[in-house]
Amino acid sequence: MIQNKQLICNGKVVLPNSVENVSLLVEDGRITALLEKGSDYSGDCEIIDASGKIVMPGMIDTHNHMGDPGPANFREDWYCGSCSAASGGITTICDMPLPSEPSTIDRESLMLKKQTAESRSVVDFALWGGLIPASIKDMREMHELGCVGFKGFMCFSTKVYPRITDGYLVEGMRESASFHGLVALHAENAEVADFGCQHYSEIHCQDEACFDDARPWWTEFDAIQRAVLFARMTGSRLLVCHTTIMQGAEFLKNQKKEGAPVFVETCPHYLIFDRNILRDKKSFAKCTPPFRSRGNVEKMWDYVKDGTIDVLGSDHGPYTDEEKVMQHDFWKEYCGFGCNDVMLAAMISEGVNKRGLSWTRLAELTSQNAARLLGLYPRKGNLMPGADADFIFIDPDEKWVYDGTRSFSKTKSDKGPYHGMELTGRVTDTFVRGKRVYGDERILCDAGYGRYIRSEG
Repeated sequence: MIQNKQLICNGKVVLPNSVENVSLLVEDGRITALLEKGSDYSGDCEIIDASGKIVMPGMIDTHNHMGDPGPANFREDWYCGSCSAASGGITTICDMPLPSEPSTIDRESLMLKKQTAESRSVVDFALWGGLIPASIKDMREMHELGCVGFKGFMCFSTKVYPRITDGYLVEGMRESASFHGLVALHAENAEVADFGCQHYSEIHCQDEACFDDARPWWTEFDAIQRAVLFARMTGSRLLVCHTTIMQGAEFLKNQKKEGAPVFVETCPHYLIFDRNILRDKKSFAKCTPPFRSRGNVEKMWDYVKDGTIDVLGSDHGPYTDEEKVMQHDFWKEYCGFGCNDVMLAAMISEGVNKRGLSWTRLAELTSQNAARLLGLYPRKGNLMPGADADFIFIDPDEKWVYDGTRSFSKTKSDKGPYHGMELTGRVTDTFVRGKRVYGDERILCDAGYGRYIRSEG
């Protein structure tokens, strides 16, 4: 007989404000009750023993880059990328508009990506719409189709996905504000950052750590300030993506206190690695914004703990090893790497175990806040009755070493920044709508199990 009821028992369950020894009752993929330890439940259901495990809401990755559909899917497609996500505890992927082709900038491209992901993803997914000059007229329609917000680049991007200059940015924010949408921005001063990289390439600088000098902290700070000013003047909600600098975090903290409609994302790698990783891993650790100083990294943890940082995104965007060195010039190589399968383990190891981050705060950063911000709550982002049964088991004491060659990602590599990292704490099982999609280091469902999750605004 096929069971449609499950009882998850004996684990420590991370709820919105506490960690409790309760059992989760799941019926038809939804949580229907929390049962106190010792409760007499005699219903006909499958018993799932979580002894020794932390039971946490599945992660919502706010920042992912699939190359699917389109020719870039040789780097990452929806099947491999979602398998990698599932192995790292991600139950909902929020995918960015590029490098898929066509970029997600209108109804047709959004529906094409939705159909592609529905046929291949093993976890649930939501979609970002694009914010480029040509897409502003399509923003409302994409919003009505359920996209979670609109991503723009204040720095230079690509020919097919140009940066959003200030005038168009203000126009896009006004349009977003008209339906209470969300604008997400890669915040760097385009010309200063580009001139810096050109300069260091021309002088043949051999110190890769100087990437932080080529795109200095104040290029990010300038763009953050402009973005927040525009958001305040237009009334648009704003998410500052992958914030790396303590000056920016402090500014955003104060702006939030003053009532500005701003939210803050960072990535685990900006909380772990400093600019010296570039000397070791070279272009394989190159990303934008750059890695900063060790002092800056440690200060960013203060903003994680005090609530300034709202959400964590992986910025998962792998390239092949060959692509990362094809220019034979560090300053011209592609930026990005795969990491969605290790980000939570890294946060457990570096945050919970080393810096005393609470499990409830970790769940806020990785799930609850994202669900609220992106219009997915209360269906996603919590383990309360009525929510989808998206949860993960974590062994908080398991010691292991991350091996990038064993990743489910299509672009496996032993050269990325996380490869060889010693970790304590590991995701052992991932459930999406009550189905165990990952466990025993294997994917346990078919391609296409994942569903499109519309933002409800």
